[in-house]
Amino acid sequence: MNATLSTIASRYSCRAFTSAPIPKADLQTIVTAGVQAPSSRGNAPWYLAVVTRRSLIDDIKGKAWELICRHAPLSKERIMERGGDLFYNAQALVVVATRPTWDFTTEQFDAGLLTENICLAATSLGIGSCICGFATQAWRDWPAGDGERLSKALEFPWGYQMCVGILLGYPAHDGQQHPTDTSVTRFFE
Repeated sequence: MNATLSTIASRYSCRAFTSAPIPKADLQTIVTAGVQAPSSRGNAPWYLAVVTRRSLIDDIKGKAWELICRHAPLSKERIMERGGDLFYNAQALVVVATRPTWDFTTEQFDAGLLTENICLAATSLGIGSCICGFATQAWRDWPAGDGERLSKALEFPWGYQMCVGILLGYPAHDGQQHPTDTSVTRFFE
């Protein structure tokens, strides 16, 4: 198996990270791989905020947790069963913000391509990743104004909105990729 296919086969959603910091050069390599993703018409409708400042990660995590506790009891229970840390002790959080493209495809599709590139690049460097939709909750308590405050803190360009978070860190233990189900594929020859 070649290196690319091996990386794809070994990537999993890491939900337990060590406290070891990720070198900035590795983070730069990872996000560079991300922005090399294709996008519809080359629009590249994304902005990345790479957060390693613990106080800012904790702020985002805390605001997301508040909303989850109020509105998503099943999600809260699931996180508690996994140790109670919404971000699993991640040492970096990549916040992907997008702008509307008004194109035939959506900016979320393009962000998905970027997100997978980031996760595969991290895996290739021995760094774990977890695509964290829960991070978006920090931006969703409109009356509290947290979304606007966090967007300003992360210097989102005008018109960009939170799309997804990607947790990064060194895995605390070995993980396993989800089962592969090839029964959903059909070949027409």
